[in-house]
Amino acid sequence: MPNALSRGIFNLFFGAKRKPFASLPGPQPGILGTAGDFLGASPWDVCARYGREYGGVTLIWMGPNPGLVLNDPALIAEVYESPRRMEFEKGNISEQIRPSTTDDTSFTAELRGDWVQKRDMEPTARPWAAESLAEMVGPMQAAISESVDALLKRDAIDLAPDLRRLTFDAFSVALVSEKLPDQVFEDFMLLAKAADARIQAKLPLKFVKPPKGFEEAKARFYGHFVDRIREARKRQGSRAVDVMSRYLEEQPGIDDQVLAHMLGGTYFGGAFSSSVTLVGAFHQLNKYPQAAERLAAEAASLVADGPLTFGKLEGAKWTEAVAFESLRILPAVRVMTRTPSKDARLAGVTLPAGSMIMITNQHLHRDPAHWPDPDTFKPERWLDGGTTRDPLGSGHFFPFGRGPRACVGADFAMTFLKTALATIASRVKVHVDSTEPFEEGFFFGVVLPKGVTGKLVARTAPSSEDVRVRSA
Repeated sequence: MPNALSRGIFNLFFGAKRKPFASLPGPQPGILGTAGDFLGASPWDVCARYGREYGGVTLIWMGPNPGLVLNDPALIAEVYESPRRMEFEKGNISEQIRPSTTDDTSFTAELRGDWVQKRDMEPTARPWAAESLAEMVGPMQAAISESVDALLKRDAIDLAPDLRRLTFDAFSVALVSEKLPDQVFEDFMLLAKAADARIQAKLPLKFVKPPKGFEEAKARFYGHFVDRIREARKRQGSRAVDVMSRYLEEQPGIDDQVLAHMLGGTYFGGAFSSSVTLVGAFHQLNKYPQAAERLAAEAASLVADGPLTFGKLEGAKWTEAVAFESLRILPAVRVMTRTPSKDARLAGVTLPAGSMIMITNQHLHRDPAHWPDPDTFKPERWLDGGTTRDPLGSGHFFPFGRGPRACVGADFAMTFLKTALATIASRVKVHVDSTEPFEEGFFFGVVLPKGVTGKLVARTAPSSEDVRVRSA
């Protein structure tokens, strides 16, 4: 808490601004407002603490500017799902990442602008998306199995970067039928680092310069997809089993550059969050070996008579439960922001246009009033009606967000997660060096696990070559 002098200075200059918000609880502001609480701390931990200490709504001050932290499902629904959602935009994040992700994706579009049109154009939102997704399970399994073979040859792995590359490669096979060259991955990471620098900048964005080689990397990254699209248009005969080919078949008039931007944007939308979820899953499975062995047994049964299929995954209830529990206890995205585009009433007060609204799932995903043993990894809570009680996007479980603007790729992400969990668990035991809580950083709006190291130990299972042959 700021000292008496700091609080006094704030009240001297901004006391009149506090009066309209007197009905709301929150920490006492000092010279920096309450921004000091966030210095050197994870924002999701601060927001969760506010939920425990102040309840569903907390008044914060970013310097002299009021804002809210929401831990109340009803208020979050008002911002995300009610007709009033049109009053609240994503705020700075769209401008922060736009240079890296382009303006052709729905993520950076404004609700009051062309968001609906851009969302409908996303590959994962097209009418044929579910059918196309079902076709991707076998190819993704083969790609993941191939990555596992490579990781098995190493004495040690760092789960966060290694599973990130595994995820990137599996996404590539789903999107364009094959893994992409190292240069494409390196360009992707440079673009992501440029966006992250803007997200975490303490200065106005006009003073944040892109890293050396940014424009060249951006041209190469998206240009790679343009080249593939043009090559695909020239091919005759059977369609490849990938998102790009299906999109060109269903909508041949799509602009090459726009489709390239959407394909490239898929990695920004899910490669970091999906790989982080896998890190959390295997960290927890190592801590709870009975859950891990149950996953391995189910996974082995899924691949015993042939490659994975979408239908098999639909029946893999323990695999789904592990995925859901990982998303509950260690969600990759834990803090989201909204900004009223004009003065707006919320929680009984009037927020000025441009105010920050922080929405967190950290507290609600572990709320002891809702979840028995909330800090314990218990996949069984999702069996026997658990997914009906707490479906994705509900009040106490929203790892992909809530409402119409929830992650457009959530179904793709869930299918990838289940495919990855089943494939990896059927092939190897993931040994993690420590099951103690790992240090968490922040990168591209996503939690970044640090120092989660270990190694893969082979089980008796088909090799990646066997998987590819049986998938053919």
